[in-house]
Amino acid sequence: MPTHPRVRRLGLIASLMAPVLGLTACGGSQSPGSASTGAAAAGSSAPADSRPSAARVTDYLSYVGGKAGKADSGLSPVTLGWVNVEGGPGGSPEATLGAKAAVRYVNEKLGGIGGHPLALNVCTVVSAEEEGQKCGQQLLGDKAVSAIALGNLYLGDASFNSVVAGRKPVLVGVATGPTLPTAKNTYSTFGDLPHIFGTWGTYARDVLKAKTAAVIHTNTPGDKIASSAAVKGLEAAGLTVKSVGFDAQATDLIGPVTAAGANSADVVVPITIGSGCVGVAKALKQLGIDKPVVSTPLCMSPDVAKGLGGDLPTWTYGVAQTLPTDSSAADSQAFLTASGQVGLDKATASQVFAPVAWSTILTYAKVLDAVGADKISPATVSAQLKKFTGPVVMGAAEVKCGKYPDAPAVCNDQARFYQYLGKGAFKPLTDWLRPPR
Repeated sequence: MPTHPRVRRLGLIASLMAPVLGLTACGGSQSPGSASTGAAAAGSSAPADSRPSAARVTDYLSYVGGKAGKADSGLSPVTLGWVNVEGGPGGSPEATLGAKAAVRYVNEKLGGIGGHPLALNVCTVVSAEEEGQKCGQQLLGDKAVSAIALGNLYLGDASFNSVVAGRKPVLVGVATGPTLPTAKNTYSTFGDLPHIFGTWGTYARDVLKAKTAAVIHTNTPGDKIASSAAVKGLEAAGLTVKSVGFDAQATDLIGPVTAAGANSADVVVPITIGSGCVGVAKALKQLGIDKPVVSTPLCMSPDVAKGLGGDLPTWTYGVAQTLPTDSSAADSQAFLTASGQVGLDKATASQVFAPVAWSTILTYAKVLDAVGADKISPATVSAQLKKFTGPVVMGAAEVKCGKYPDAPAVCNDQARFYQYLGKGAFKPLTDWLRPPR
């Protein structure tokens, strides 16, 4: 059984835009580091997004190569497999909701796949690794399924991969499961944790000019993986790092924050979610520590804001895609508009894995339209995915699968960093960054 069901809704990408959920700037909501968090960059003007206009996907019809209008309900559906962890406290149901919304959009606005309706064969993992095997068997055995998409499969990925074993192509936004980066015939358009977290090192070194870092993480399986990736990225950039874990049930985190050396470190990196983010923020405030804090997007949730009096910590957040609430990003605004047209509410659209799932389904629509509805098979879809170089909806400009021999499924290693200013406002601090060489 998993140690703690909330482990790991990991993945940077994305971004749960609590501001869109109606956060207010209540008194006491500002958390530690608000005066100097990201100070090395926050004072400058927002950097330009270097992606060429063609990489900023706003016209979904042109992107997928479809035909405006509705799919023909009289034609046989083109079916994708879909696997996601949900149904338990640590699941990501927003991923499935985002995927289903994308399917509705394809069918209602983009003419389906060559006129054929797009459909999902959904299988969920709740709490056990072996449940991935069940999903692999279900989707491998469905002859109508020629390709499989994944949501946040941080659990069950090993048993899933042992069954599918490359016999059908697999597309995933963020490869949160530890075996996904090396899985056969698998493609991760937003990358995996080790490569995404490498950019934390680049940011700390090049923007903050930091020499030391304090990493504070929850002692859950997923957060341990993520913190190890963050430490590796920071050390690769030349920083001296001290990493300390804490129990997921702990609320007073003064001890772990102090043990990690946050009072003397140049940058503080929390790797946690929910109450852990609240605990770190409160501990930093109690200790009077006002150092830059660089967090994952998983601390940008309504429960964190509630725990801090109504607003998020005014930290810096790194993400592997453009934020839905980034008003300077036309592709993010296009997502919010389009997903709203097919019933995806803003609260869900702003959670971590909903935009990633939306992007994954639209990538598949592009691939399937390129193959042709009458030629779709595991082999033809695999061949098209191997040639895919982007762009990716709300993603970085370059997609290059196979760039890393030790992680052949990883197609991206870039992230951007945003400063939260309070009252729902975010400011881009960087263009797209890569891990240290």
